[in-house]
Amino acid sequence: MYAISDPNIAFLLLVAGALGIYWELHAPGGFLPGILGVFLFATGLLGLWQDAPTWYGSILILMAILLLAAELKFGSHGVSGVAGAVLLSIGAIALFQGPRKISPALAIAVSVGLCIIAVFLGYLGLRVRRSASLTGIQRLVGEKGISRTAINSQGTVFIRGEYWQARSQQMIPAGAPVLVERVQDLILYVKEA
Repeated sequence: MYAISDPNIAFLLLVAGALGIYWELHAPGGFLPGILGVFLFATGLLGLWQDAPTWYGSILILMAILLLAAELKFGSHGVSGVAGAVLLSIGAIALFQGPRKISPALAIAVSVGLCIIAVFLGYLGLRVRRSASLTGIQRLVGEKGISRTAINSQGTVFIRGEYWQARSQQMIPAGAPVLVERVQDLILYVKEA
Protein backbone atom coordinates (compact mmCIF):
# COMPACT_ATOMS: atom_id res chain seq x y z
CA MET A 1 0.00 0.00 0.00
CA TYR A 2 2.97 2.28 0.62
CA ALA A 3 4.08 2.06 -3.02
CA ILE A 4 0.86 3.50 -4.43
CA SER A 5 0.85 6.27 -1.84
CA ASP A 6 3.94 7.69 -3.59
CA PRO A 7 2.47 10.28 -6.01
CA ASN A 8 5.06 9.47 -8.69
CA ILE A 9 4.19 5.77 -8.77
CA ALA A 10 0.46 6.50 -8.59
CA PHE A 11 0.79 8.91 -11.54
CA LEU A 12 2.64 6.27 -13.59
CA LEU A 13 -0.04 3.68 -12.76
CA LEU A 14 -2.77 6.11 -13.81
CA VAL A 15 -1.10 6.80 -17.18
CA ALA A 16 -0.33 3.10 -17.80
CA GLY A 17 -3.94 2.26 -17.01
CA ALA A 18 -5.21 4.90 -19.43
CA LEU A 19 -3.00 3.41 -22.17
CA GLY A 20 -4.33 -0.08 -21.43
CA ILE A 21 -7.93 1.11 -21.60
CA TYR A 22 -7.25 2.92 -24.88
CA TRP A 23 -5.59 -0.20 -26.29
CA GLU A 24 -8.66 -2.30 -25.43
CA LEU A 25 -11.04 0.27 -26.95
CA HIS A 26 -8.92 0.55 -30.08
CA ALA A 27 -8.50 -3.22 -30.61
CA PRO A 28 -11.29 -4.92 -28.65
CA GLY A 29 -11.33 -8.61 -27.86
CA GLY A 30 -8.05 -9.10 -26.03
CA PHE A 31 -9.61 -8.37 -22.62
CA LEU A 32 -6.23 -8.46 -20.87
CA PRO A 33 -5.21 -4.87 -21.81
CA GLY A 34 -8.66 -3.61 -20.78
CA ILE A 35 -8.83 -5.46 -17.48
CA LEU A 36 -5.24 -4.59 -16.62
CA GLY A 37 -5.83 -1.00 -17.74
CA VAL A 38 -8.89 -0.58 -15.52
CA PHE A 39 -7.02 -2.12 -12.57
CA LEU A 40 -3.95 0.11 -13.04
CA PHE A 41 -6.08 3.22 -13.63
CA ALA A 42 -8.16 2.58 -10.49
CA THR A 43 -5.05 1.83 -8.43
CA GLY A 44 -3.32 5.01 -9.64
CA LEU A 45 -6.46 7.04 -9.00
CA LEU A 46 -6.70 5.63 -5.47
CA GLY A 47 -3.04 6.44 -4.83
CA LEU A 48 -3.43 10.00 -6.07
CA TRP A 49 -6.68 10.52 -4.18
CA GLN A 50 -5.04 9.65 -0.84
CA ASP A 51 -2.95 12.83 -0.91
CA ALA A 52 -5.90 15.19 -1.49
CA PRO A 53 -5.18 16.50 -5.00
CA THR A 54 -6.04 20.08 -5.98
CA TRP A 55 -9.19 20.59 -8.00
CA TYR A 56 -7.41 22.57 -10.74
CA GLY A 57 -4.69 19.92 -11.15
CA SER A 58 -7.38 17.24 -11.44
CA ILE A 59 -9.27 19.24 -14.09
CA LEU A 60 -6.08 19.82 -16.10
CA ILE A 61 -5.27 16.09 -16.08
CA LEU A 62 -8.84 15.22 -17.12
CA MET A 63 -8.67 17.74 -19.97
CA ALA A 64 -5.28 16.33 -20.99
CA ILE A 65 -6.66 12.79 -21.16
CA LEU A 66 -9.59 14.00 -23.28
CA LEU A 67 -7.29 15.89 -25.67
CA LEU A 68 -4.92 12.93 -26.04
CA ALA A 69 -7.89 10.63 -26.71
CA ALA A 70 -9.19 13.11 -29.32
CA GLU A 71 -5.79 13.07 -31.04
CA LEU A 72 -5.80 9.28 -31.17
CA LYS A 73 -9.41 9.07 -32.35
CA PHE A 74 -9.75 11.98 -34.77
CA GLY A 75 -6.18 12.89 -35.73
CA SER A 76 -5.82 16.66 -35.47
CA HIS A 77 -2.33 16.77 -37.05
CA GLY A 78 -0.74 16.76 -33.60
CA VAL A 79 -2.51 19.84 -32.19
CA SER A 80 -4.60 17.93 -29.63
CA GLY A 81 -1.69 15.65 -28.76
CA VAL A 82 0.69 18.51 -28.02
CA ALA A 83 -1.97 20.47 -26.10
CA GLY A 84 -2.88 17.34 -24.12
CA ALA A 85 0.77 16.67 -23.27
CA VAL A 86 1.30 20.25 -22.08
CA LEU A 87 -1.86 20.10 -19.94
CA LEU A 88 -0.84 16.71 -18.54
CA SER A 89 2.57 17.94 -17.41
CA ILE A 90 1.16 21.17 -15.92
CA GLY A 91 -1.71 19.27 -14.26
CA ALA A 92 0.62 16.65 -12.79
CA ILE A 93 2.94 19.32 -11.39
CA ALA A 94 0.00 21.31 -9.98
CA LEU A 95 -1.86 18.26 -8.65
CA PHE A 96 -0.40 18.45 -5.14
CA GLN A 97 0.73 21.21 -2.78
CA GLY A 98 3.33 20.52 -0.14
CA PRO A 99 6.32 18.23 0.14
CA ARG A 100 4.70 15.12 -1.42
CA LYS A 101 4.15 15.90 -5.08
CA ILE A 102 4.85 14.51 -8.53
CA SER A 103 8.38 15.13 -9.77
CA PRO A 104 8.37 17.76 -12.56
CA ALA A 105 10.96 15.74 -14.52
CA LEU A 106 8.73 12.65 -14.39
CA ALA A 107 5.63 14.64 -15.35
CA ILE A 108 7.38 16.18 -18.36
CA ALA A 109 8.97 12.89 -19.47
CA VAL A 110 5.65 11.00 -19.32
CA SER A 111 3.87 13.85 -21.10
CA VAL A 112 6.43 13.97 -23.91
CA GLY A 113 6.22 10.19 -24.30
CA LEU A 114 2.42 10.25 -24.49
CA CYS A 115 2.57 13.16 -26.93
CA ILE A 116 4.88 11.22 -29.25
CA ILE A 117 2.66 8.14 -29.07
CA ALA A 118 -0.53 10.13 -29.67
CA VAL A 119 0.87 12.12 -32.60
CA PHE A 120 2.39 9.01 -34.20
CA LEU A 121 -0.81 6.97 -33.89
CA GLY A 122 -2.88 9.93 -35.08
CA TYR A 123 -0.60 10.25 -38.13
CA LEU A 124 -0.99 6.53 -38.91
CA GLY A 125 -4.76 6.84 -38.59
CA LEU A 126 -4.85 9.78 -41.01
CA ARG A 127 -2.73 7.86 -43.53
CA VAL A 128 -5.13 4.94 -43.40
CA ARG A 129 -8.15 7.22 -43.82
CA ARG A 130 -6.59 8.98 -46.82
CA SER A 131 -5.65 5.77 -48.57
CA ALA A 132 -9.09 4.30 -47.86
CA SER A 133 -10.79 7.22 -49.60
CA LEU A 134 -9.20 6.17 -52.90
CA THR A 135 -10.52 2.67 -53.38
CA GLY A 136 -11.60 0.69 -56.35
CA ILE A 137 -11.65 2.36 -59.71
CA GLN A 138 -10.53 5.76 -58.35
CA ARG A 139 -7.08 4.26 -57.76
CA LEU A 140 -6.59 4.13 -61.51
CA VAL A 141 -6.18 7.91 -61.68
CA GLY A 142 -2.53 8.59 -62.47
CA GLU A 143 -1.87 5.02 -63.69
CA LYS A 144 -0.16 4.32 -67.00
CA GLY A 145 -1.34 1.80 -69.55
CA ILE A 146 -1.40 0.97 -73.28
CA SER A 147 -4.08 1.83 -75.81
CA ARG A 148 -5.26 -1.42 -77.41
CA THR A 149 -7.30 0.31 -80.11
CA ALA A 150 -6.92 3.68 -81.68
CA ILE A 151 -8.70 6.18 -79.49
CA ASN A 152 -10.55 8.73 -81.60
CA SER A 153 -12.76 10.11 -78.80
CA GLN A 154 -13.47 6.45 -77.75
CA GLY A 155 -11.48 3.26 -77.61
CA THR A 156 -10.01 0.55 -75.35
CA VAL A 157 -6.98 0.67 -73.06
CA PHE A 158 -5.13 -2.02 -71.10
CA ILE A 159 -4.26 -1.02 -67.49
CA ARG A 160 -3.30 -3.27 -64.56
CA GLY A 161 -4.15 -6.42 -66.46
CA GLU A 162 -7.65 -5.27 -67.45
CA TYR A 163 -9.29 -3.81 -70.53
CA TRP A 164 -11.19 -0.55 -70.01
CA GLN A 165 -13.36 1.68 -72.15
CA ALA A 166 -11.54 4.95 -72.60
CA ARG A 167 -12.15 8.42 -73.95
CA SER A 168 -9.72 11.10 -75.01
CA GLN A 169 -9.96 14.60 -76.40
CA GLN A 170 -7.06 13.90 -78.76
CA MET A 171 -6.32 11.11 -81.23
CA ILE A 172 -4.20 8.33 -79.64
CA PRO A 173 -2.87 5.54 -81.89
CA ALA A 174 -3.11 1.85 -80.93
CA GLY A 175 -0.16 0.67 -78.84
CA ALA A 176 0.66 4.14 -77.47
CA PRO A 177 1.26 4.64 -73.74
CA VAL A 178 -1.61 6.43 -71.98
CA LEU A 179 -2.12 8.13 -68.62
CA VAL A 180 -5.46 8.10 -66.76
CA GLU A 181 -6.60 11.64 -65.91
CA ARG A 182 -9.98 10.85 -64.34
CA VAL A 183 -12.65 8.17 -64.05
CA GLN A 184 -16.37 8.69 -64.56
CA ASP A 185 -19.11 6.06 -64.92
CA LEU A 186 -16.54 3.23 -65.41
CA ILE A 187 -14.97 5.08 -68.35
CA LEU A 188 -11.36 6.18 -68.16
CA TYR A 189 -10.48 9.60 -69.51
CA VAL A 190 -6.92 9.35 -70.77
CA LYS A 191 -4.22 11.30 -72.54
CA GLU A 192 -1.12 10.12 -74.35
CA ALA A 193 1.74 9.62 -71.91
